[in-house]
Amino acid sequence: MGSMTSPASDSLKEIVARLDQRIRSVDEERWLSSRYAVQTVRDVLIVLYAFYYELARVRVAVTDATLGNIRFQWWRDALDELGREEVRQHDVVIAMSDLLNANKLRVSNLQRMIDEHEKAFLQEDRFVEPEHLLLTEASHVIGAEDLIDDPLRDLARQWAALRRGAPANPTKPRRIPAALRPVAAHFRLRHAWSKGKVLSPFQTRASVLYAMLTGKI
Repeated sequence: MGSMTSPASDSLKEIVARLDQRIRSVDEERWLSSRYAVQTVRDVLIVLYAFYYELARVRVAVTDATLGNIRFQWWRDALDELGREEVRQHDVVIAMSDLLNANKLRVSNLQRMIDEHEKAFLQEDRFVEPEHLLLTEASHVIGAEDLIDDPLRDLARQWAALRRGAPANPTKPRRIPAALRPVAAHFRLRHAWSKGKVLSPFQTRASVLYAMLTGKI
């Protein structure tokens, strides 16, 4: 909340580049998959992932329920203000303003992510964080939402749990179509994580590349 202010002179390109570097540092697995999307689509994915990260990190910034509610409300208010063409000086908000105006992101889904993240925060249950909504919106961005099914949404939750080190039994490998791979190739990493393996940066990249080439996640 409010931690990524942007000088008024910064261009949208500079802001997205800054967000890209941040997602690379905090969410590298998802970032790796996004590299296989065309540049214009990749930029939208990065902004979406940066928004999601801002919501997810509320649990790290605060533990008090009231303070958590304030932070989630900040994002609700920011989205509402965008509808009135009022833009807060925050990298993610500025970037989202441009994308919402171009109908590249859907405000209704972003609002649902806020609600579901707040619910997970209050319940202290990260398994109910809206990974399925993030996958759905990301697939919309790349024009492949019709290829998403409920088992794949469940797999998104499973992947996130395994990444956190939570116990989970991965479902059987499945093959996904090429259109979905830039937003789901990183799911393949769940098989290594379920066995307690710590992958090197090279192994992580190789796993995502294999999923991109074969569709096997």
